[in-house]
Amino acid sequence: RWLLAVLPADRKLSWKKVRAVHGKGTRMATEEEVRAVAGCIPGAVPPFSRAFPAVAQCLMDPGLPETINFNCGLRTRSLRLSRADFERV
Repeated sequence: RWLLAVLPADRKLSWKKVRAVHGKGTRMATEEEVRAVAGCIPGAVPPFSRAFPAVAQCLMDPGLPETINFNCGLRTRSLRLSRADFERV
């Protein structure tokens, strides 16, 4: 099962907490796995797991700011979206 963690850039993912819920074998995807699951390269993954070619669960940090900026499938392009709009998607 694939997970997509969406959190502010200044925060770190707590692997201890993620593994407590999703299992001790939970790990970071390899570059090849990112391409297969998200359909783009690492560093360009958008925060919309529903748009991925493979099924992935989205985990959102409740501390996301009111406006989020994120890559949209390319490392050279980004989008800005309100948190409220992101939550609706």
